[in-house]
Amino acid sequence: MRENGVLHRPTLDGLLADPTTRFALKSVIKAWAGRDGLDAEHDARLLHAALVTTVDRRLGLAP
Repeated sequence: MRENGVLHRPTLDGLLADPTTRFALKSVIKAWAGRDGLDAEHDARLLHAALVTTVDRRLGLAP
C-alpha cells in the first residue's frame, strides 16, 4: 500500500494491534501464526486471486 507516496508494508503484529483491522483477518492471522511463512503467503495469494475473480464476476467484469 502507498500512503502519501510512501510504500507501507503492514506487519502481522501491526495488523493485530490495529483496531481497524477486521475480526476475520485477525482470526486468519492467528490461525496461520504457526505455519511456514512461504506456504501461508502462497495460500494467501491463491485466496486473493479467487476473491478478485469472485468480485469481478459479481460486477460483470468476468464470465
